[in-house]
Amino acid sequence: MEKPGEPETSVVLIITLLTDFGTADYYVAAMKGVILSRVPDARLVDISHSIAPQNVLSAAYVMLGSCNEFPVGTVHLAVVDPGVGSTRRGVILRTDRYLFVGPDNGLFSLAARQSAQAFEIQASSYLPEAISDTFHGRDIFAPIAAALACGAKPEELGRPLLTPQSLPPLAQTSDSGIQSRIIHIDGFGNAVTGIERGHLGAERLPARFELRVGDHVVRVQKRFYAEEPSVASEPFAIWGSLNFLEVSVTDGSAAEALRLSHGQPVTLRFT
Repeated sequence: MEKPGEPETSVVLIITLLTDFGTADYYVAAMKGVILSRVPDARLVDISHSIAPQNVLSAAYVMLGSCNEFPVGTVHLAVVDPGVGSTRRGVILRTDRYLFVGPDNGLFSLAARQSAQAFEIQASSYLPEAISDTFHGRDIFAPIAAALACGAKPEELGRPLLTPQSLPPLAQTSDSGIQSRIIHIDGFGNAVTGIERGHLGAERLPARFELRVGDHVVRVQKRFYAEEPSVASEPFAIWGSLNFLEVSVTDGSAAEALRLSHGQPVTLRFT
């Protein structure tokens, strides 16, 4: 109960959206329309709609980087869905802080690494009678996100799921080094690898290392992008803000300068 003289407080219903739909078509607007028709007071936050088409791993990385900054109770809705219309399941994940809604294809396996309760979405009164085979974001995931924001329990919307899909390991370690791949390329052209700081157990790479990516070998590590010596177009390794090892170049795009792409193999060797 509010004390006399104190301002009234209200529950803020936050739903985030992450897709590979872009903004040139009606897809994102249709999903928002479905949510606002059911939850007029919802606050919709766009994480990104510029994920490379069907790139689930890149979307998982972006979700990891953003989801934990939101208030407890936020519903995170993500649709990057190469398997739309197939037998792949729709999923709700519940952690101690958030609810995640989207296709069961590993999209949330970085953000919800800790124990999460999983539920396979089932037919219910919350869903429309007619469901498109090609737009589950509008017809399934948006209505479910709206229902959760209004207080519906995952148990009302689906059945327990013991083994939700997860992404393959991002890196394999050995005595001689680490094998990984490029998992994301950000808007500055930095190439994020699947090598995490925890794989090394150290703040910096060994003094002598080789990071092989594409046709290039990187032997320089920097703590921040402008650290000297600054040599134009020279590639270097740097720990990003999420503690993944990135490949960057000075004053430019590593992806363009080195012709890097999603999924490209990366090898870190200690020499």
